[in-house]
Amino acid sequence: MNDERVVTEVREALATITRLLAAQVGADLGLAERAPLLHRLGVDRGTIALVCNTTPATVSVRVAESRRGARTRAGRAKVAAEADA
Repeated sequence: MNDERVVTEVREALATITRLLAAQVGADLGLAERAPLLHRLGVDRGTIALVCNTTPATVSVRVAESRRGARTRAGRAKVAAEADA
């Protein structure tokens, strides 16, 4: 076996393991919660789309929405903390 073939086989095996694990994480969550969770765990958008039965573009939108929501929540928390002070 040449090294390149071994590397390819290992990459394919790791991709399969990644898909299997991603399918288990947050299976009871909706896409709006699951996509950002898997993304934070380092799963790529294509794999998230595959396990969530959607497209990578939809995953990108959900991740972006989650980020905007987190910034908004952080901003509100900061304003509330300043008001308490």
